[in-house]
Amino acid sequence: MVFFYSRELSMKRFQIANITVDEVMTRNLVTITVGSSVEDAVRKMIEYDVECLPVVDSEGILHGLITFRDIVTKAVLSHKDVKELKVEDIMTRNPITCSPKSTILEVVKIMKNKHLRRIPVVDSNNKLMGLITDFDLTIIGWGK
Repeated sequence: MVFFYSRELSMKRFQIANITVDEVMTRNLVTITVGSSVEDAVRKMIEYDVECLPVVDSEGILHGLITFRDIVTKAVLSHKDVKELKVEDIMTRNPITCSPKSTILEVVKIMKNKHLRRIPVVDSNNKLMGLITDFDLTIIGWGK
């Protein structure tokens, strides 16, 4: 009986592995624009209860990610003025991204190998489409 259960679970994971990112990614993200202050980023993070903001330009092109951890380690602990500091001064530039048609299996491998909790989803022009997170993967049964 246990063997059957294990095989059933393996088949379920195999089916989930072939789901594409655009089926489970988080859409309608809270973002911040290039040139915004770190203080503005903190306000947005608090207002929307998020710990990561994609940094985009006016056309939605992804330039980086700024996280709560970035703010604490690169601004607060360094005693920098968050009102004067711009998001691009401390954001992660050129983050690892995936396409909407990437499979869950591909994304899980990247996240595990690179120790990532989230990956921006972009189109061929680097326009932000969404974000796939470890939480999104947990919801469909493929978490850490």
